[in-house]
Amino acid sequence: ELGLQPYQVGILLSANRIVRLLSNHLAERACRTWAPAVLLAISLGVGASLNLVYGLFAAFPILLGARVLWGICWSFIRQIGMMTVVDHALESHLGRYMGYYSGISRMGSISGNLLGAVGHDLIGFTATLIIFAIASLLMVPLGPIARRHGPAPRHVTADPDVSVRPSRALLWCGFVSGAVGQGLLASTLGAVIATRQPDGIEAYGITIGVATLTGLLLASRWLTDLSAPLFGISVDRWGPQRMGTIYFISGGLALMLAAGSTSVTGLVGNVVLFYACAAGVGVVLHSMAGAGGGTAIARYVTASDLGSAVGPNIGWLVLQAGIVVQGVFLIGAGLYVLAGVTAAIAIVHRIHPPVEREMT
Repeated sequence: ELGLQPYQVGILLSANRIVRLLSNHLAERACRTWAPAVLLAISLGVGASLNLVYGLFAAFPILLGARVLWGICWSFIRQIGMMTVVDHALESHLGRYMGYYSGISRMGSISGNLLGAVGHDLIGFTATLIIFAIASLLMVPLGPIARRHGPAPRHVTADPDVSVRPSRALLWCGFVSGAVGQGLLASTLGAVIATRQPDGIEAYGITIGVATLTGLLLASRWLTDLSAPLFGISVDRWGPQRMGTIYFISGGLALMLAAGSTSVTGLVGNVVLFYACAAGVGVVLHSMAGAGGGTAIARYVTASDLGSAVGPNIGWLVLQAGIVVQGVFLIGAGLYVLAGVTAAIAIVHRIHPPVEREMT
């Protein structure tokens, strides 16, 4: 509708993620210098106003600049949002509060996608985005209010005996989480289904096309995120490393089963199971990053953003090389299992920290 070329659409959809590889650290450092409440208000205000840019302009350079600016705004919104959760939550309930944060955020994603699609069909592209901009601007004061009425920021200090390896484990697990769930699978699922079920599926006399089936499966990722508070309770009860191991390994097994499924029911069921495990992984990693403070959060979300940028390229290279479509699932399964093993090693390292030899 906007007259853009397909490659331009691809650039626009990735530009906001690529810039976050730098702006995540900018946000973390800025929050140490200026008041987070002020930075949050500015980020929410600019982010809301960008909806007007999307709705009123169709020139690619303008849209590209808006997407880059939105990526920077999102770095501040996410950084301050997660730190607000950390500042409010008791340490023993951090997983549960991160679960609420993830679930409420996902409710916004579901609502936005649904209302955006319906609004586009009923009143058009521009009018929908103008309404979104106005609604978002009206909500801007809620951000600073949340910070103003919260307790004093909690300063988190890491245990020096376990700070190095768990930190590396967190970055690797964050990369895998972004690469597989948000990148590899989300970007290639439609192509995989089109190859395995080119005519779609028929259920109760109704034919469900490839695009619709893909959309339903991707929507299941958002719906499983609504159970994030339950995953958070499990993290508080049994610990993030242990639950991270379980969720990663279970998600890897689900992808292996999806690769070997010969029926559509098996494929759909295992993909939904994987997304449920991915929701659990997200809560685990959010909790671990939050417990490490602002710097840990910035490093973790950057690793996750890098994974979500690399993941689609891995998937499409597999398809371009002509490897069987099961290869997409198997690569994702392998990465998830490796991340699970990493989480398990982090547990052992935490229980039995290395003893440094005395130098004589």
